[in-house]
Amino acid sequence: MKQAKILSVFAAVLAWALPAYGAGEKVFPIGAFWPMTGPQAYYGRVMSRGALTAIDQINSAGGVEGYKMNLIITDFKNIDVNLTVTGVRKMISVDKIPVVLASFSVTTLASQPICEKAKVLMINGGAWSPKLVNLPYLHTIRLSQQQMLPAILKYFWDSGARKLGLMYLSDPSGELPMKNTVIPLWKKWGGTIVAEEPHQPGLTDFSAYLTRIRAGKPDAIINLSTGQDIAYAVKGAREIGLTCPISVPEWTNDLQTIAGETSENIFSCVEYYDRTSSYPLTQAFVKDFESKWKEPTDFYSANYYDAVKHIFAELIKRVVKKGGNPLNGGELEEAIWLDPKFDSVYGGKMTLKKDGSVDKPMMIFKIVKGKLTPVKQVMSTE
Repeated sequence: MKQAKILSVFAAVLAWALPAYGAGEKVFPIGAFWPMTGPQAYYGRVMSRGALTAIDQINSAGGVEGYKMNLIITDFKNIDVNLTVTGVRKMISVDKIPVVLASFSVTTLASQPICEKAKVLMINGGAWSPKLVNLPYLHTIRLSQQQMLPAILKYFWDSGARKLGLMYLSDPSGELPMKNTVIPLWKKWGGTIVAEEPHQPGLTDFSAYLTRIRAGKPDAIINLSTGQDIAYAVKGAREIGLTCPISVPEWTNDLQTIAGETSENIFSCVEYYDRTSSYPLTQAFVKDFESKWKEPTDFYSANYYDAVKHIFAELIKRVVKKGGNPLNGGELEEAIWLDPKFDSVYGGKMTLKKDGSVDKPMMIFKIVKGKLTPVKQVMSTE
């Protein structure tokens, strides 16, 4: 019955409809903007399933302080900013959301001023642009590339790499980390950048970009693409004979399916989410998620589960305890600073910082036989 309930709610939110609740029942509406269709749909699927798993757990237990949670999703397809902005405005004016789950850098940045004006609390669990800091009402619980890149650069440098090729998405999420972190840091150490190749999203053929990178004979490549672009770029690199190590911003089952055997010697520095951990909160999440959705959890589903289960639910409790209104995003924002540490399926606590970023453990992984294999654990503050 719970599985059917989740699926029916999922269908309803895609249609922007609220599920039926009993007369007089209090509802806490949660907005979200994710790519539910198109080439980035993997992200929408796992992100929404993480949030829905938390919502089902909370509602099945009677809600939080009498409030049942409901999810309303804006599908922005292939990172369409106009669709996002239209959807966010609708969710604020019609659905009266006090909070929204954000993803992808350009859509998050476009929506933030709207949410700030309406006092809607934003939790971003997917985007990693360094521009996503010091913006009112926006909190990012995914590590930014500004936090993760120095670790993988140091790893490549210590491994003997000196010539670096760059490929990245032609938007702030790709451009800024390259310009502000990768290039100056690599040059400071005495390294050389042999190629810089920005590209638009949604490509499957990267041969022209990769041929120019190959001409520079790089010792390693830093890739800051997004979605399936990552896998197609990796596959294309191997097909034209680029065998050097490649760092990518993430690696998922979807990407592995595309890349196949070409994924060897690929590295990724991301938050360290361990689905096999014995930590009770982790196991409660993994058990429910994987029984409902028949796929493994990943750090994206974990982030959005944490946002709902451990941040939103806790903030509702804090606001109600003070005699406030949990449907007021401004009061929810204020409640964060009563204690910025929140439970997490990553183990222990995650700390929300005043600049909108988060402190979490992270790991350098290497893809070995199609699997993420831990290489070195570091902290995001290092």
